[in-house]
Amino acid sequence: MKKLMVVLMGLLFSASAFAQDAQGPQFKYSVWANAFAVTETTAKKDEYKDYSNIRVRPMFTLTNENVSVVTRLEIDQYFGGNNNTKTFETDPGGDDVEVDFGKNGNSYAGKGTDNYAVEVKNIYIDVKDMFMPGLSMRAGLAGFRYPIMFNEDAAIFNFSFVAGMAKIDLTYGKVWEGSTTEKKADGVDNKDDQQFYSAKAAIKAGDITITPAMLYAVGEEDSAREYALMMPALSLGMKQGTLSVNADFVYVTGDYDKANKVDASAYAAFLNVGYKVSDALLVNVFGLYTTGENDKADERTSFKTASTLDKVRVGTMFIMNDGGNITQVGISNEFDEATEGIMMFGLSASMKMDKLTVLGQIAYATTTSDKVVKDTAIGTELNLRLAYEVAPKTSVWAEGAYLAAGDYVKAVQTGASLGKNDNPMYYALGVMTSF
Repeated sequence: MKKLMVVLMGLLFSASAFAQDAQGPQFKYSVWANAFAVTETTAKKDEYKDYSNIRVRPMFTLTNENVSVVTRLEIDQYFGGNNNTKTFETDPGGDDVEVDFGKNGNSYAGKGTDNYAVEVKNIYIDVKDMFMPGLSMRAGLAGFRYPIMFNEDAAIFNFSFVAGMAKIDLTYGKVWEGSTTEKKADGVDNKDDQQFYSAKAAIKAGDITITPAMLYAVGEEDSAREYALMMPALSLGMKQGTLSVNADFVYVTGDYDKANKVDASAYAAFLNVGYKVSDALLVNVFGLYTTGENDKADERTSFKTASTLDKVRVGTMFIMNDGGNITQVGISNEFDEATEGIMMFGLSASMKMDKLTVLGQIAYATTTSDKVVKDTAIGTELNLRLAYEVAPKTSVWAEGAYLAAGDYVKAVQTGASLGKNDNPMYYALGVMTSF
């Protein structure tokens, strides 16, 4: 069977080459891959992690004149088999389901066995200059970005139009499909979807780009939670000579839970100022602020909770923002971001010397709510990454992070059942490539 698959893939690539020679549909392919080993110490006493992982994302694009179909897969595997029962959330606010993967789960690579680990990362249709020049459409599972809140994949319909110095971007996204069959009871529609509508207008004036935006998120009355949230945002980007500035602000307001009469009132802001000291050295100063929860039962003031997010999608720190090269595969949450919010400011410097790139970062953070403990200090984090280019777009890298935990982390992680806390840290070594 494997030999047959190899032959079929060979025929596919050969056919694509002949098609390109005949001026037919154009076929392109690329891949991104990252393999690493990591050791991590969490904030809980005597708790650590030690594992290896590989993540590969092959992408295939078939283009016919102004229409493209893009497919991007993801293979994500831990090294070695595993005999764990894993818990999955069935729906927002619903009951969890436990699935026993046995000795070789779909995210683990046991010895001599097949793995069902291929996921669809992206699959979408692009239509350029649809109906008129400048009007384009994208439909399918694609990346979606909204300031601070979203920088991930979603099921969307997107329309964009370029007119002079402005680009207008309209997006519809489905968050949760409650049921594909809507029912009527006593003449009333039974609606249970969760979805959002986004509008952005990027206006470029010289070296400055200003982007006002609006996102409307709604959970229908029969969904897990009925909500209707308005999220206006404003972004600023500027690059002038050796100086660059990027700033984002988002406000969340509306009905967080209509049934229980809970309102939302939260905001977040992010700022990064970069200065190019020389062709080899870049320095950045950055800050992040998200509101935390207050003590009112009828109001959600935590930015993360009010906006119904799983995490805040900006920030470069390896531990506090999950911004390292091992993103999404092991760094623990060392504080309750959902409730407490975060205020962080720091400094980073990146230097490139021939084939070697060095990144150093330091940041101090506190929570923005004292709901859990009076002291809000999360602590000071140090990051270091070294990357050496061994081939075009291929680097061997090493990175480490250390969080000198503040009184907030100590109070949250210390107790009768937890014992004394540790300072979170990790170090990792890997290889990353793309072509």
